[in-house]
Amino acid sequence: MSARPRRIAVVGGTHGNEKGGIWVVEEMRRSPATWQRPGLEIAPLLANPQAAKRNLRYIDRDLNRCFGPQLEHSRLDHPEWERRRALEIQQQLCPAGQSPELIIDLHNTTSSMGVTWILTRLDPWTLYLASKAQELDERVRILHTPETAQSNVFLPSLGSLEITIEIGPVAHGTHSHWAWLAARDQVRRILDALSDLPGDFNPAQALEQCRFDYFETVSVEGYPLDAENQPRALIHAQATGRDYQILAHGDPLFFDPITDSAIPHQGPELYPVFLGEAAYVESGIAYHATRRLRWTGTRGEPC
Repeated sequence: MSARPRRIAVVGGTHGNEKGGIWVVEEMRRSPATWQRPGLEIAPLLANPQAAKRNLRYIDRDLNRCFGPQLEHSRLDHPEWERRRALEIQQQLCPAGQSPELIIDLHNTTSSMGVTWILTRLDPWTLYLASKAQELDERVRILHTPETAQSNVFLPSLGSLEITIEIGPVAHGTHSHWAWLAARDQVRRILDALSDLPGDFNPAQALEQCRFDYFETVSVEGYPLDAENQPRALIHAQATGRDYQILAHGDPLFFDPITDSAIPHQGPELYPVFLGEAAYVESGIAYHATRRLRWTGTRGEPC
C-alpha cells in the first residue's frame, strides 16, 4: 500500500476544449490560499494552453496519448507541439525525477457519464476516495480501466497515483456552469479527505467495511463500417444517453439509415460508457463496453 498522497497536482485543459477543468485550474491559480490544505502541497497545471487558447482538443496530436512509453518520442525541439509540451509537463511535475504522489486530471465528455472517476488500477487510496465520493454524490460512478506500464500513455501516469474525472454530458468547447461546479466539488472533497484523515488511516482496512458498485472496461468497440471503412450507422435513438445502463442481446444499438433498420447488440449483456463520445469519432470508437462489479471488501465480484 502506498503512503498517503501529500504532493498533489490538479490538471485541467489536457484537452483544450474541455473547459470545466480549465476553470478550476484558473481559480486555483487566482486564489491559491483558498485551495491549500494542512499537510498537503497542491499545484495546479494548465496542460495544453495553446489548444485551450484556440478552443481545440489538441494542436498536432492528442496530448493525453503522449506519456508513458510515448515520452520516448518527445523532445523539446520536436515539430509537434504536444510532443514538446509532454516533455515540459514531465519536467515541471517531476523535478529531479520525483513524481507527484497524486495527479487529478479533469475532463469533460459529451457522453452521459455524470461524474465518473476513472482509475487505471485499484489502489486502496484512490479506490477509497472514489467510494466516499460516490456516497456523497449520486452522480458519481467509478470506472476501472486497467492499464499496464506499456498501455498507460495518459498524462496522470506521471503520478505515483492517478485519478481522472470525466464530467458530462457537456458539449466540447462550451463553458458549463454545472461541469465547473462538479469538477471543483470533486477536487475539494479529495483535498479535504486527504488533509483531514487521521495520520494512521489505513485505506485498505477501511475498504474491508465498504460495499459499492463499480464498472470495469472489458473492450473498446467501433462503429459498423462500410466497404470504404467509414461508419455506416448512427448511435440508435433508444441507446443514446444510456451510459452505465444495461445493454442486452438484441437491444437496438446502431441505426443504419441506408437500410432504414436498427442494428442490435449481439452478445452478452454489458454497460456502455463513452457512448457516442464526439472526440472519439475520429478514431472510429462508438463506446467502451464495461461490466458491473460489486466491491465485497477485498475485491470486486460480478453482479
